[in-house]
Amino acid sequence: MRKAFAESMIELAEKDDKLVLLIGDISHYLLKDFEDRFPDRFFNAGICEQSIVGVAAGLAMEGYRPVVHTIAPFCVERAYEQIKVDLCYQELDVTIISVGSSFDYAHLGCTHHCYEDISILRPLPNIDLFVPGTSSEYKKLINDSWNNGRSKYFKLTKTEHNNIIDVSAYRNNILNVGNGDVAVFVNGHLLGEVTKLKDYKKHTVVYCPTVEPIEEASQKQIASILRNSKVSIVVEENSSAGAFADKIFDIASHNNVRALIKKIGIPRKFCTNYGTADEHRQHLGLTSQQIENTIKEALRNV
Repeated sequence: MRKAFAESMIELAEKDDKLVLLIGDISHYLLKDFEDRFPDRFFNAGICEQSIVGVAAGLAMEGYRPVVHTIAPFCVERAYEQIKVDLCYQELDVTIISVGSSFDYAHLGCTHHCYEDISILRPLPNIDLFVPGTSSEYKKLINDSWNNGRSKYFKLTKTEHNNIIDVSAYRNNILNVGNGDVAVFVNGHLLGEVTKLKDYKKHTVVYCPTVEPIEEASQKQIASILRNSKVSIVVEENSSAGAFADKIFDIASHNNVRALIKKIGIPRKFCTNYGTADEHRQHLGLTSQQIENTIKEALRNV
């Protein structure tokens, strides 16, 4: 998705002379074409993420549309106060595009993990949250939401799923209508694990690349699926506290739906092991076989 990000910046900058790109000393090679073509709209602010967000806020107040790009744990966790106060409180149009979320930098250990980003940002008003699963989805989502007057956060990952889905910002996609026993809600690249499920065709599968906000019609659709399924499973590569799964719980509550909902995400603990991203997913139960086991156990308890 990183290459798609670089391409999208040039495509948007050609159409919008208010786009300004600020980076935190990363992606130099990928963004060389952008820097050469738009040198007065490209700034490497170095490893000082709080300042980058503050500068972006100032530019937005002057009518520009800044894009902030750096590594997820630093732009979200380190600069959280600036995102909250400088962007969301001021209701500014600033786009944050992260890389390295969850376990993309797994070999560097816990300091470079970031599986809490959606959980941290979701309680804030005035910021839209996107978790695309492919490069093409990312491009569609950023084009749909560009220049909408709101702050936006895109969680980009190295891993992509292999499905072609016509996504739209703020809406979900029903990929499969099952027999009513199991509904699976998923976003991002973990759709690839869901499509490997043995009984995939028997499950209702809902793909939600937008976490916040989801349009009212899509929320009603989700509520109906929850109401008419014996078991609902929410799969995400994020902390299971406060993120996409809790959005599904909120929709159920808002629509007075009583449903059995199981979370499959990252538990509230530090992942202290070193290894590849796939090894972390295996350890944390984010594979198709482990998802299958959770579904079977949930059905036994209905």
